[in-house]
Amino acid sequence: MSQPSKILIRMPNWLGDCVMAAPSIMGLRAALPHCQITLLMKSQLAGLGRLIPSANDVLPLDDAGGYITKARAEKFDTALVLPNSFRSAWEVFRTGAPARIGYAGDLRSWLLTRPVAKPGVKHSLHQSEYFLRLAREIAPDITIAAPELTVTAEAKAKAGSILPPVQKPFVGFGFGATYGSAKMWPSRKFAELAARLSSDYQIVLLGGEADRWAEDEILKTCEKVKPFSLVGKTDIGALAAVMARLAIYITNDTGPMHISAALGTPTLAIFGPTSPEETSPLGPNVKVIYKKAACAPCWKRKCPTDHLCMESITVDEVYGAALEMLRRK
Repeated sequence: MSQPSKILIRMPNWLGDCVMAAPSIMGLRAALPHCQITLLMKSQLAGLGRLIPSANDVLPLDDAGGYITKARAEKFDTALVLPNSFRSAWEVFRTGAPARIGYAGDLRSWLLTRPVAKPGVKHSLHQSEYFLRLAREIAPDITIAAPELTVTAEAKAKAGSILPPVQKPFVGFGFGATYGSAKMWPSRKFAELAARLSSDYQIVLLGGEADRWAEDEILKTCEKVKPFSLVGKTDIGALAAVMARLAIYITNDTGPMHISAALGTPTLAIFGPTSPEETSPLGPNVKVIYKKAACAPCWKRKCPTDHLCMESITVDEVYGAALEMLRRK
């Protein structure tokens, strides 16, 4: 395969997966320093693409198909399809890129010029390595590295304007989980943790509109000291800028967890029904708390039984781990 000059990368559909794809983009950039790399991604995730310094541009997907016209005008010579879906391969096929690389399966191999066999055992690799195997079809010698994100000056200014003017260091809580409630450490435990930390730290709740119900549960349970909530008030850029200012981010297995870790913010991740071996955050200052229940990892959105994988993780454990990380900072 000749060395490409313009690569289009169809990014994953989940925030965390996009961050875990960043090492592949970094590897391609290092191997092909003069190549133009454009990220094709869902419009609601485009803000994250602009935080990945190894990419030259972001092309948002749109239902009207405007991205097709733009992509054809760019004349990409190579396309990398990171999601496994038929739709993602079809979207890239329509851009006219003559070389199209992705994992085989899902009746889509005919849309690819180089369908790659999936790893033999499902959930056998960290997601970043799963993506990297595809990137090595373009540049075989690239290796894994922790993802890197860059916060813009505009986002930093927005973070400064929405954070409370307090002297205490900020501790962020990622208490929600877009995938489903099974991945959520109970709200009452986050509330108790907030009560223990609030004497020395300002607790900041971070999440999207879908996390409102859990936000309400935490705020109702916190009787004396109320956390400061930014739920629903940050776009991806501002969220990253806020995370860059945290003393620590304590979180369920969520997409924003990966942003925090990639920024170098101390990140304490609580895992339950999913596997840290596949989706643990990558970064220089990360700790995972995981008590593998007999039924874990189950990958279910809602727990059908006793939610033991999360209930067995105590506030004492999370509090102790957080203090240890804060002392190291």
